[in-house]
Amino acid sequence: MAIISSSPVIFAQGEIDLQPKVFYRNEWSIAFLLNSNGFGGNYRYGKRIDARNKRLWEVDLSYMKDPKEHKSASFTSSGARFVYGKKNLAFDFRFAMGRQHEMYRKHDVGSIAIRYFYNYGPAVVMLKPVYYKVGKVVTVPPPTGQGPSYQVIHTQDEPEKFNPEWVNSNYEIISRASFFKGFNEPKFIPGVFGKFGFNFEFSKQDRIVHALECGLVGEAFAKKVEIMDFSMPNIGQTELAKNQQFFLNIFVSYRFGHIVDPYEVKKSRKRSNEISY
Repeated sequence: MAIISSSPVIFAQGEIDLQPKVFYRNEWSIAFLLNSNGFGGNYRYGKRIDARNKRLWEVDLSYMKDPKEHKSASFTSSGARFVYGKKNLAFDFRFAMGRQHEMYRKHDVGSIAIRYFYNYGPAVVMLKPVYYKVGKVVTVPPPTGQGPSYQVIHTQDEPEKFNPEWVNSNYEIISRASFFKGFNEPKFIPGVFGKFGFNFEFSKQDRIVHALECGLVGEAFAKKVEIMDFSMPNIGQTELAKNQQFFLNIFVSYRFGHIVDPYEVKKSRKRSNEISY
């Protein structure tokens, strides 16, 4: 007589998420951005449309760099460094609306939700001129009339904007002036932009947002964004060395924030009003 026994087979699917779920998932979050032409920050408000979709409103602030920027050490001031030929600091403000769609939802604690998103809207670049402390190199004969001459630098009292003529007029850059110098004379260039990316949300708490994002952002402005002065032959060495009007960049970001149930917010406000009366 044959006896056949069986036992249940258990497959581990991950730790079951028993947290109270927020079904009407509005989101407030901020992100730190790294772009292929700079870095910045982002604020996002996401409003639930349905179970898998959100409407997004965002604000970006980024600092833009030129790929030809190269910091040089000052020959006259120990420890001072500056980008030779830099005319302006460029700050990029973006105001966007868009949508986010969830492709894969989290079911277990420690799993990852995958979403894609896109947004678009107006952009404006603020250009702030860069000022430098400069001095004129003067050759001085020896005091006794014998021996070699030597050079001294007469520092100017007021910082100046970058001037390509310095190289032919015995002027030397000593250091960059204060970061705040020039904020009273900004220039603004309007434009438009569009962004597409993927969101990988990995938070173990249902009401907290922790996510990594990556994607592409393209921008077009009304005219070229003048960050560098490429009239100098030692700066503009190649055909690519020119200020740009159109940009296509890769970005990565780390996002964190909070999930809010709008119905709970309404109930809380209602209770507060009742208590106040």
